[in-house]
Order: sequence, then C-alpha cells, then structure tokens
Amino acid sequence: MDKAKPPFSRRTLLLALGGTTIAAGALVAAPFRSVIARSAGETVGALPGGTPLLATASYEEWLACVGSQFIVGGVAMRLAGVQAFASAGVRPAYLRQRAFAAFFDPVGPQAMAGDLIYTATLAEYVPLEIFLSLSYNPQTPARMLAVFN
Repeated sequence: MDKAKPPFSRRTLLLALGGTTIAAGALVAAPFRSVIARSAGETVGALPGGTPLLATASYEEWLACVGSQFIVGGVAMRLAGVQAFASAGVRPAYLRQRAFAAFFDPVGPQAMAGDLIYTATLAEYVPLEIFLSLSYNPQTPARMLAVFN
C-alpha cells in the first residue's frame, strides 16, 4: 500500500512559515516607523570619524553653511540663504523641528535645469541628494531652491 502524499513538502511549509513571520514582524513594526526613522537619523547624524550629514541637518546647521560653495551636479553653487517656514504647533518627531528652504546661486555663468534631483557636495560633509527647482525670481533668474521638511 502506498503512503498518502501530503499536499505540501516540508521545504514549502518552512518557506511559507518564514514568509509569514517576516510579514508579521513588518506589520508589528509599522506603527513605530517614525520612531525608528527618527532614532536612526539621530544615530547617524555623523558618520564614524565625525563626518556630519547635511541630509538630516537642522535649520540652524544649514544657516551656518550660508556662503559656502557646494558642487551640485558638477556645477559650483553658493548657498545664498536659508529661510525658515512659518509653522504652528508641534511637528512630528520624525521631521526636522523647522522646515526651511535653501537658495543656491551658480558661482559662474552656468545655468541648471530645475525640477531635478542632484548630488550636492560640500567639502566637510557627506554628499546628499537634493531636489532643486528654479526660484522664478526675476532678480535672480539662475537661483535654485531646495525645500527641506
């Protein structure tokens, strides 16, 4: 008499069980995503060796960089200014305490396309990816704008 074959092999059953465990862990961690992201951002606020990150820097840290020369998409750009946005109430913990806009002016006669993601590099910081838009100000037609929330 032949043995009855189970509908699933042991390997398939273990694979399904492992996938279910991973999915359940993701669902349990989902409500804590903002807490995890915020603590991770604070943990890596500077890389080993003390190299700071502008990607997670505050308004005050960006304000201290005004006048600095960045290389943005291969073009030399000067950080012309930083302007904080008005905000009322308490901001979520996973966001910066203050949203702001950073304004970049090209150092030379170069012009850049707006509404694109560029890699920005400043000498003592880790490079970061930023979305730059044209500012549409007639006094500064080449100025680029980045918003940090």
